[in-house]
Amino acid sequence: MQAREGAMEVLVIGNNTVDIVFSTREALVTDGKVQADGLRFFGGGQGANVAAMLGSLGVRTRYFGVFGGGDFGRLARGSLVESGVVVEGSLTVADCPQHSAAIVVDTTHGTRSLVMHKDARLRMDGIPAEAAPLEQCGLVYLDGHEPAFSLALAKRARALGLPVLADAEVAEEARPLLPYLTSLVAPGKVLRELTGERELSAAARTLLAGGLRVVVGTLGAEGCEGWTAQGEHHRVPAERCEVVDTTGAGDAFHAGYIAAVQAGHGFGEALRFATQVAAVKCGVPGPRAGADRLALLGVGLGTSGGESVSLL
Repeated sequence: MQAREGAMEVLVIGNNTVDIVFSTREALVTDGKVQADGLRFFGGGQGANVAAMLGSLGVRTRYFGVFGGGDFGRLARGSLVESGVVVEGSLTVADCPQHSAAIVVDTTHGTRSLVMHKDARLRMDGIPAEAAPLEQCGLVYLDGHEPAFSLALAKRARALGLPVLADAEVAEEARPLLPYLTSLVAPGKVLRELTGERELSAAARTLLAGGLRVVVGTLGAEGCEGWTAQGEHHRVPAERCEVVDTTGAGDAFHAGYIAAVQAGHGFGEALRFATQVAAVKCGVPGPRAGADRLALLGVGLGTSGGESVSLL
């Protein structure tokens, strides 16, 4: 995948973590003990995962957030820089532990259990939206976390005419953002909860009627379904893959979708590419797939002269 020449930056706002990943051959049980086969440390976090994979896909990307101190803070920041992501302007709270997650991956079934901790000093509530660097920005991506800062930034971005794409894990936290989004790519369950509709298609119609340009419901192993305000609709099955670790699969989908749209591809092609990127991620341990794995997806995809703004 290659971004179009002269493409503006994607500015990513959201979680950055260090993922402490235990690999086991069995799931956790209450009051039980499991011997791990492996232990690895990764840069993670929903927003940071999207930023890192966009960088690995060749998209100009900037991450703005708050890092903790110590070795884990340096690992979280360094993992983004290694993927080609610009992090200048982000803040560091040197005396605060880095936001961390302990993840137990059952390698037999490819499932996971997760517990995490984020110190209140790492939250962005007190940071003004004007601190986020929008000068070179062509798209703002929000991972659904940091709701107060995200809302203020979305308002500022829309006032400047910038598209805003968001994910959402919790419907009630996402609801205030809706008037300021141009695209929503989120689990189908969340789209139903946001609208009160049972059918995903009805939920999408309601959200589009509210002003969104694009609505995509991710469906896990069933793939995805998406709609545009121009009446386009696609149902794309998930790519088959050998599942090693599902951590970050949704973030990979978002990165793949944005990369395809930034390269000028149409809606259906962008959704198909997003499912391919998610499948590649599921085939590797940790929350991200690197450029070496993702490079194979770019064969024959090139760039297109199509219009991308309406798909964001």
